[in-house]
Amino acid sequence: MSKPSHPSAPLRLLSNYLHNLAESGTSNVVITDKALEKLRGLSGIATGQIAHRKDKATALDAIREQVKNSTKFRSMTTLGDTMVFATGTPDSRIMFIGEAPGEEEEKQRQPFVGPAGKLLTKIIETMGMSRQDVYISNIVKFRPRIDGVNQGSQNRKPSNDEIDASLPFIRDEIKIVNPELIVALGGSAMIGLLGIESSVSSARGRLHQVGDHQVMVTYHPSFLLRSGSNTDKRKLWEDMLMAMDYLKMPISEKQKNYFRPQ
Repeated sequence: MSKPSHPSAPLRLLSNYLHNLAESGTSNVVITDKALEKLRGLSGIATGQIAHRKDKATALDAIREQVKNSTKFRSMTTLGDTMVFATGTPDSRIMFIGEAPGEEEEKQRQPFVGPAGKLLTKIIETMGMSRQDVYISNIVKFRPRIDGVNQGSQNRKPSNDEIDASLPFIRDEIKIVNPELIVALGGSAMIGLLGIESSVSSARGRLHQVGDHQVMVTYHPSFLLRSGSNTDKRKLWEDMLMAMDYLKMPISEKQKNYFRPQ
């Protein structure tokens, strides 16, 4: 089901219309009582949505503090000390969930801002959205450590124990955001959300019901950076087309043909 247009949109159109009238020399406009009532209704809806967004943001801030102060995470020497929570809007229809922060994410304290993050941003923009339109998080909120080496830019996937410790928080996060669709990026997100340990390729291409939510599994952007294969890029893009179709987003012919073999 597609969402109705945001109530601020018709208000902006009205504002532009009145501005154009003023520029053309019109100084008086008659507004009927019925029109005034509709405008008041739109204003009320907008105010209600802002309040709802603030409620969501407050609830997410509470989870953020719980993760930050969790004694369980503090006692896990396998994880770093810097928490990387989430980014984007809590009103998003779609939620992207990856595995864990890397070096650049740890520095900036935001998920998906390194090379894989830049690719994810490009994917989101190619879908016709921006990072501000979606909600992006990770199963594990701390960078997994690699023992015995100067870790630098090296990363590792979170262990099952690290994922299990993080699941209650990501589940609460999902409940608050309540997206229409969740995209699990990579095997760790798949294991955490679906509880299955199989290949991403065997789980992608269809929707999975998890509680009240639909989950789609696809490749992690870092896999595409390693692979460099147009075939793999096309598979991920087919998953994004399926996501767009599920959300009733418009799909152009150009979008349909990205990475399609010639």
